[in-house]
Amino acid sequence: MSTYTKCKICESDIDIINQKYNLGQCKKCKMVFCLTIFSQEEFIEVYDKLYNSKDAIYNHHAVVEYNMLLENKKIKVGFHRAALLKKNVLNSNCKSVLEIGSGVGLIGSYIRKHDENIKYLGVEIDKESFEKSQSLKLNTINGDFKAIGELNETFDVIMLWEVLEHLQDLDLFIKLAYKRLNKNGKIILSTPNYDKIYNYPNREKDALYQDKPPVHLNFFTKENIVNIFEYNQFSNAKVKAKKFPYLDLKSLRFYFEFSKALLNQYNGSTLYFEATKTKE
Repeated sequence: MSTYTKCKICESDIDIINQKYNLGQCKKCKMVFCLTIFSQEEFIEVYDKLYNSKDAIYNHHAVVEYNMLLENKKIKVGFHRAALLKKNVLNSNCKSVLEIGSGVGLIGSYIRKHDENIKYLGVEIDKESFEKSQSLKLNTINGDFKAIGELNETFDVIMLWEVLEHLQDLDLFIKLAYKRLNKNGKIILSTPNYDKIYNYPNREKDALYQDKPPVHLNFFTKENIVNIFEYNQFSNAKVKAKKFPYLDLKSLRFYFEFSKALLNQYNGSTLYFEATKTKE
């Protein structure tokens, strides 16, 4: 199995920071990523198990969200995603949106429900999730992000929700996204916060607190996510972490972490990011 020997973004030297999962960190842009290079066939097999097996850990997306859409219930996308969508998509200026990792169609359906005039295209690698989105009559295609390289159209917004961490050829994706955006177009996304490991001072060596490779391949901080997009010509990058822990009133740890969050000493589980293409 082949491996990266330089940074996958800026080709600078790397340090090994996690032996168990073979993670490296770039000395220049600070990108953290898995050095092992996996095949497309391995990814397809992994995602089929994640979404479609009997005890799939992403069963909520494949079953619960899909049933919610089928039953025409209120579509819940979360506070922070809703805020990013309201600011950048549902603002009367956005005319077209491309979603990478569109799943069963949660966000596509949410946008359609709020403004059916916005032109939407989703790209989904998992065949079963893609077929579910088709049953909802969403404009989606079955493939990985490289499919957007074959498109002729451009978009006002490109979005990814908990997807960027899965993309092995991250640099190629960012370059394709830049090409597919209109001038002053936006990329908006959410991704796990690698720095949440620091909420666990007594953690075991190499603990990650998010999905391990080959599920998650890229690990983002507030610093490195800005660095990699600015390296690829994006401007006006803005990132913030989810401030408070997920609600769990039965857990003592929730109250401890909530107290730390009030003192700005808590590393939130998720990063929310936006950046702009300001040049042609």
